[in-house]
Amino acid sequence: MKTKKLTVLSVIIAVNLALSYVIKLPSPTGAGFVSLVEAGIFIAAWNFGPRGGAAVGGVTGLLLDLIAGYPQWMIMSLMIHGAEGYVFGLNSKRLQDKLMMTLIGGTIMVLGYWLAGTMLMWLMAGMSMPWSATFLATASDIPGNIMQVLVGFVVALIVNKPIQRLLAKADLN
Repeated sequence: MKTKKLTVLSVIIAVNLALSYVIKLPSPTGAGFVSLVEAGIFIAAWNFGPRGGAAVGGVTGLLLDLIAGYPQWMIMSLMIHGAEGYVFGLNSKRLQDKLMMTLIGGTIMVLGYWLAGTMLMWLMAGMSMPWSATFLATASDIPGNIMQVLVGFVVALIVNKPIQRLLAKADLN
């Protein structure tokens, strides 16, 4: 049974990685894009609990940054998306619980990337830029990250029922 679950989580990571890398929606801020990475994290968390969500979130985030050419983000994405996925998997049976965990996990992701981006910008500027300026400069990513969580939640709600049926047939749910 553990091998089956590990295999399914690996497939979710692979599909999530491919979809997140290929499908990029323009960010509402005009800087960057919104990916579907959260959709896969939600699906793993809802079907395999906190550890499944953390594994898919962390590994997918790390690999996305590696493939996209952002190695400076890899460890931060591993931690941020991993923590986000863990929270998404807590108490995720009822829709009300899913909404609450989405709010908490989404906050972890949005604030995590905002703080990480601030730190990276400050370090890349040779530590000469004031913290207040880096906080303001990286704040433009917040609406896009919020949108990414919301899009991921909606996509996961739509595709999760068929996935649950498949998992039930495979005796994994």
